[in-house]
Amino acid sequence: MIRRDSPSPLATAVVDDIWIGAARAVGFEVTRSDHCYASSDGDGRILIGLPEILDVDDCVAQLVFHELCHALVEGQDRRALPDWGLPLTDGDVRREHACLRVQAQLAGEYGLRELMAPTTEYRAYYQTLPKDLVRGDESDPASGIAAMTLTAEAISGARWISTLRQALAATAANVSGAGSAPRHPLGFAMGAAGETCGTCAWLYVGGRGRPVERCRQASENEGDATAAARTSRAFAACEKWEPPVDCETCGACCREAYHVVSVSMRDPVVWRQPDMIVRRGYRFEMLRTDDRCAALEVDRSCSRSQTPPADHSGTSPPETRYRCRIYQDRPTTCRDFAAGGHHCLHARRRVGLSR
Repeated sequence: MIRRDSPSPLATAVVDDIWIGAARAVGFEVTRSDHCYASSDGDGRILIGLPEILDVDDCVAQLVFHELCHALVEGQDRRALPDWGLPLTDGDVRREHACLRVQAQLAGEYGLRELMAPTTEYRAYYQTLPKDLVRGDESDPASGIAAMTLTAEAISGARWISTLRQALAATAANVSGAGSAPRHPLGFAMGAAGETCGTCAWLYVGGRGRPVERCRQASENEGDATAAARTSRAFAACEKWEPPVDCETCGACCREAYHVVSVSMRDPVVWRQPDMIVRRGYRFEMLRTDDRCAALEVDRSCSRSQTPPADHSGTSPPETRYRCRIYQDRPTTCRDFAAGGHHCLHARRRVGLSR
């Protein structure tokens, strides 16, 4: 990430309009001024310097984005104050750094982190930020402010985050040579449009110490539920996104994913469903048929109520449904198996339902 000696690739009328529109969507008008570099006047206007005031690698998109990130960090109560309530000199460096962290986090999701870098003296700090900002940095007070900002925005409805992400996506699509394709903060390619980590089957809250939002798809050790990487429900969806698991259309754990389901001799299923139990020496197992649990019922005649008919015949294509015919008496192993858990993801991968 170096300073450019030529105009930014973002300095186009199309990209200018994207960010002027983004500012308008959250209640601000962008005005060019010969009295400032970049500022807010406390009266609903973001002021951006005229071209002759700006450095050669400055542009409207980059500066408006930075100001909107400041507004996001400072919150609703300070958005009606000049310069978001920050003093023009000797300001709170932590909050400036928090703004840059939010800026880098969001821009990085769309491959725009370098092009959206600040050109002020804060560029040096921006350059030192790690690629993985999700994990945070307890040694940097700005990290906590940035994390709280993104979390609070997600809880409040994500209007600002959604607007900024739409503008970033449009910018990436309109800029030639903007860098690599947009990537999710966890390194995956971007996925389903309009979805977020918050709607994904593989988001969970947990880990060692204080529970935080994590992604099962980004686990370094699939068998360790605490090892998954931290994420945020506000992040745009990645290529691994899936809707919440529907056990009746999945059935992976009862099919070929596992070859044996061990049962304790004290498990009620042993005497409630004796025909379903196989004894192997001192061990008990669930009976299997064709490498599937014998209790699994497969129905391929169900209709997909929300799927348009492929042949326009007025009937939906069939959908396979899986049900357990001894569900009320199922063994403890099955009762403890959590839909959306790391064993669930492992099972779905083994039968080809998840990547």
